[in-house]
Amino acid sequence: MKKKIIVFAIALILFISLYYANKIMVASYPYVREIKENSLTDNVKDYKTTQSEHFIVRYTMPDEKYVSLVLEIAEKHYDSVTKDLDYKPPGKTVIIMYHDPEKMNTDFSLAKGDTAMGLYLNGVISIVSPELWISPTEDLEKVFEHDGPIVHEFAHLIVDDIAKGNYPVWFTEGIALLEEYRENGFVWGEGVATDKPYSLKELTYNFNQLDETLAYKRSFEIVKAISDKYGMQSIRDILKYLGRGLSLSESFYKVTGQDLEKFIDSVK
Repeated sequence: MKKKIIVFAIALILFISLYYANKIMVASYPYVREIKENSLTDNVKDYKTTQSEHFIVRYTMPDEKYVSLVLEIAEKHYDSVTKDLDYKPPGKTVIIMYHDPEKMNTDFSLAKGDTAMGLYLNGVISIVSPELWISPTEDLEKVFEHDGPIVHEFAHLIVDDIAKGNYPVWFTEGIALLEEYRENGFVWGEGVATDKPYSLKELTYNFNQLDETLAYKRSFEIVKAISDKYGMQSIRDILKYLGRGLSLSESFYKVTGQDLEKFIDSVK
């Protein structure tokens, strides 16, 4: 009997510790992120700066000709994305435009050899210069708006702000892809088939080891299914619960009254 009491007491202490650890994490997250954000902007302190109503672009001279385009597209989608997610960042969002992808990878701690058109980390968006991925024969503005990273990465920033860092990677990727779809009609992995869709466990614990196209596609399908069935308000409310320290499964249940794993298994 005494042994059972001790085991129960230990289990209770662990439960309480984990519960409050998450609460402490989300409470301290904005302050920790601000320190890391300052470190990122310090990496480009010699870059030129131009700003609009809601955004600041940091860039080097070779990309000066693209600054107005970046700000135009960012401002064009600002109102609709912030309305979709019911949140406006308190200050201007920093977008760093890199003409050197390797420097971007180094500054944003991307694994060596990896490439990305855009990244979000610690309150800062980074993008690769359009010159490096848009052909001179293409319609620059059209391609940059439809295929570029602005909407996707800005959505990541908003998710991070609201949820205070408390979310699995697949969920923020799903929301970012949903915003791209709602803004530009872009459908990730359209036409790509899979025999066995990834489960909640696979997405949560092995996201970066999964097939990238299929993992992103599955994330988009799940988040879109949530918004289709329960409305965009459900996404907003889930994010707010995450920002209070609840897990995604707990937040989903609070909002929908349903089990997240069972819901995901039903999404085909």
